[in-house]
Amino acid sequence: MLRKIFHNERELRSGWRLVLFFLLIFALGYAAMKGMQRMVLPDGLHPVSVGVFDAVMLVVALIATAIMGHFEHRRLAAYGIPPVRQLFGRLFWAGVVWGLVMPSTIILLIFLAGGYHVHGLNVTGSGLLKFAGLWLLANVLIGLSEEITFRGYFLYTLADGIGFWPAAMLNAIGFGALHYYTKPNERWEDWVAVTLITIFVTLAIRRTGNLSFAIGMHAAFDFMFIYVFSGMNGGEFATGRLLNAEFPGSIRVTGGLLGPEASWFCLLVAITAIILLHFTYRQAKWPVLAND
Repeated sequence: MLRKIFHNERELRSGWRLVLFFLLIFALGYAAMKGMQRMVLPDGLHPVSVGVFDAVMLVVALIATAIMGHFEHRRLAAYGIPPVRQLFGRLFWAGVVWGLVMPSTIILLIFLAGGYHVHGLNVTGSGLLKFAGLWLLANVLIGLSEEITFRGYFLYTLADGIGFWPAAMLNAIGFGALHYYTKPNERWEDWVAVTLITIFVTLAIRRTGNLSFAIGMHAAFDFMFIYVFSGMNGGEFATGRLLNAEFPGSIRVTGGLLGPEASWFCLLVAITAIILLHFTYRQAKWPVLAND
């Protein structure tokens, strides 16, 4: 009886494996944060601070995933993490294209509604090149760390227990809740927007076969909103953002302190993107579960 509580016919039940994964993430993350306290990092929404944090969390997620994979006798690819050459291959760049087009469409709609004005460059000269490079790197690290931490092993193992789409919906709602309860100035629109974008991401993982597309899309999406279009994020403008941009008008149009991601136009674009992605990539390829 006790064995049935902890084991199915194949291995440790998925729920217990997730508990072990979370314990590893917590323990490794706690140790990493203690180490980071000794570092002097810039205040505010700065690319160096963001990049260092996400680089550390990426290492934590990879170590935790590798440890679980060792005991489960699975390679990282089983959890959707391909080799580096494939990680930044064709699917990554396809994701980048979607991650460029979606924010651009949202900003265009906000502009047409009178909610976006640009008053020139925010940074010029060598500073422009420096911050463009720093924010590009920081957003690639965001895409890597968040997709590998919150999709990857977590989504694979949850799907092994309850099925892919229940796991994907729980992942999406939970990721939206994480934003809502941990970021300042949150409203329901951001929760819904993050949930819809995560559904888009999980559908992409399901149909493309690994995390590459999702990482590219995530990195480009955040880069466009935070740096290129220079919107707010959590009530702050990014240090070194490209444009001196203004977002006047209703928060339903502009997103207010949360930035364009919380605009109602983002909800519309995210739903449209999910439909288009469904018809672009038709075949389910991931995860390949032991009980499939």
